[in-house]
Amino acid sequence: MSLLEWGAVFFNVLYVVLAARRHIACWPAGIIGVVLAFLVYIPARLYSDAVLQVFYLVLSVYGWWQWSNGRRASEQHIFRMTGSEHLRVILVGIGLGLLMGWFWSGFGAALPFVDGLTTSFSMVTTWLVARRYLENWIYWIIIDMVCIGVYDHRGIEAFVYLFVLYVILSVWGWRSWRKVWGESIHK
Repeated sequence: MSLLEWGAVFFNVLYVVLAARRHIACWPAGIIGVVLAFLVYIPARLYSDAVLQVFYLVLSVYGWWQWSNGRRASEQHIFRMTGSEHLRVILVGIGLGLLMGWFWSGFGAALPFVDGLTTSFSMVTTWLVARRYLENWIYWIIIDMVCIGVYDHRGIEAFVYLFVLYVILSVWGWRSWRKVWGESIHK
């Protein structure tokens, strides 16, 4: 395991911890983490994951801006998704994932369709975080569990540990945000 992998692990864990606490510093930590992860994914031929890091970079800037609208992130509301919003997320995730899998399979990508699906759902779910939807954490739990198998298969041991930790942190994030959401509806 390289220093680069562990640096990516550190900053990406810091991002999730800070996001679960609804702290705006999650976004700059995430920016550093995605740049380091990009440099890990390219030699592993996980091209969809590499592209995902570029998307994360852009969405991290958006999230930072979105959470900086004059109030502290910890004072902003948490929203719930409707059934139709879930359906759109699932359809976009599957459609984009299959498209990415088909595209990258022509370039010798490892696990192109699984990688494409985890990437597409990660893109949509990061948008859910930026918009402060509670259900983002449920999507992350599922995505992260699939990624554990992908990274184990590709021999990226540090990222296997990272994604096990992500599952745990996502459960914690779900509970933390749900508590805040519950308190806000009882005011």
